[in-house]
Amino acid sequence: MNDAKGFKDLDGSAGTGGGAVKRGVGIGCGLLVAVPVLVVLGFLVTYGVQRGTPEEYERVGPEEMADRIGAVSDDAYGVLDFPYADLESGMASESLCYPGGLESVADEPVEGAYSLSEVWEVDGVTEAEAAPALKRLHRHLGEEGWDIESYERFDGAYRPATTAGPAESLTLRASREGPSDDGGDTRLLFEWRDGGRFTGSVASPCAYDPS
Repeated sequence: MNDAKGFKDLDGSAGTGGGAVKRGVGIGCGLLVAVPVLVVLGFLVTYGVQRGTPEEYERVGPEEMADRIGAVSDDAYGVLDFPYADLESGMASESLCYPGGLESVADEPVEGAYSLSEVWEVDGVTEAEAAPALKRLHRHLGEEGWDIESYERFDGAYRPATTAGPAESLTLRASREGPSDDGGDTRLLFEWRDGGRFTGSVASPCAYDPS
């Protein structure tokens, strides 16, 4: 008698156990469907809010911005102090600015915004001149509050710039926080390559042209 009752319970022919299991499966399937939907809705709401919020860039004209990065570039070149090197004229260029966050998936530039960069090159610089020059600049930038992002050499592998031995390239990267959170940093890059060419560049944060 007890065994027969047990079999009835297992096949759901008696009691309410089978219905409870079915309800449990139904709720579980509902949750599996609801969670992805909520994630998508959250993404769309966040994306819409960010798209509707203007980027908080500084408002400054390209001429003033060019003067700013030009002053930084001139200061760095003075610290490098290359003897008998031929400086090729600097070249300034303007580029578009793109928002960060979820807005970046649209790959659309921010209307009315720009970023400037200045690049110059020096020929005829030996490694014996470039290494101490970059060391001076590294120390100077640190004293001036710049964040040193990398200071390295490449000789088949990347190593600290102070590693002894001949190098194929020497690189110094630094940045400083811009005036607005959205605009990004002012970025510096200085690089010497075997063959005697030394390159320096300064890139500005993003800004709105008020004109």
